[in-house]
Amino acid sequence: MAVLISVLIAAAVALFLPDAVLRLQPMLAPAFALTMVLVGSLVRAEHRESFRRAPLRPILGLICQYTVMPLTAWLISLAFQEPALRIGIVLVGCMPGAIASNVMTLLFKGDLILSITLTTLATLTCPVILAFWLPLLAGARLEVPAGSLAVSAVWMVLLPAAAGILLRKYLPKFPAWWDRMAALVASVAIVLIIMVVVAANRERLAETGPFLIAALVTLNLSAYGVAYLAGGLLGWPPAQRRTLVIEVGMQNAGLGSVLAMAHLGQAAAIPSAFYTALCVLTAAMGLPLWRRLGRIAPVVDKSS
Repeated sequence: MAVLISVLIAAAVALFLPDAVLRLQPMLAPAFALTMVLVGSLVRAEHRESFRRAPLRPILGLICQYTVMPLTAWLISLAFQEPALRIGIVLVGCMPGAIASNVMTLLFKGDLILSITLTTLATLTCPVILAFWLPLLAGARLEVPAGSLAVSAVWMVLLPAAAGILLRKYLPKFPAWWDRMAALVASVAIVLIIMVVVAANRERLAETGPFLIAALVTLNLSAYGVAYLAGGLLGWPPAQRRTLVIEVGMQNAGLGSVLAMAHLGQAAAIPSAFYTALCVLTAAMGLPLWRRLGRIAPVVDKSS
């Protein structure tokens, strides 16, 4: 519940004090890289063993993500007449998992290695996915900065997370308070992300109509539901199944907003701008619900 309340407060602050919030934007990338070091440091020996037992799982997850989301987004986009909005919705579905999904996986006690691997693979393959799906589903061709996407994925996700994993592996005697501290810093990172995204897209968010809001909420919840069913069909254990749900439903729509503004126009950026805040909000709302239902363990345990 604390995460949800913090996200709502952060969104409100960003809407009313956007200039002050945007001063924090230069801190976003290095702060998240530091957070990924902490997230990686929570990967234990049993997590690494789980990955060794199922090395093909990330590939299956990637296929699931890049079929479920683009096709679902395309179906929902058919309800709109305006071409720019239809392209913008499909673009949301073609985005890789949000970096915040790694943090949410931590809070939901999912599989951190699987989450980090899926985020990285999805980001690296995003240019190919865009080149394939956008012309097919939306009749749009988008020039994608493949090199900068790959570099961002490496230095913001892969390298920091790998450093954290190695830190835990070779310094196994961590203090009892470490996991709690890492979870707290990860939660702060989510709040910072949502504040900056809302502040940067304040004007575009104001243009989001109720029908578009309903469509994007449907896309988000459908993605969670279909991914949950897919995880069950694949026979994945609960932790990996939760991870797949988060990775599929939490798209890096902030990237979509930037690409749309650069290549498709402001109207096409509106779905991405709204979805960026939406997926974090729904994931945060789901956290206390899952705990209340007793379906996950406490966020952190005190063992080292």
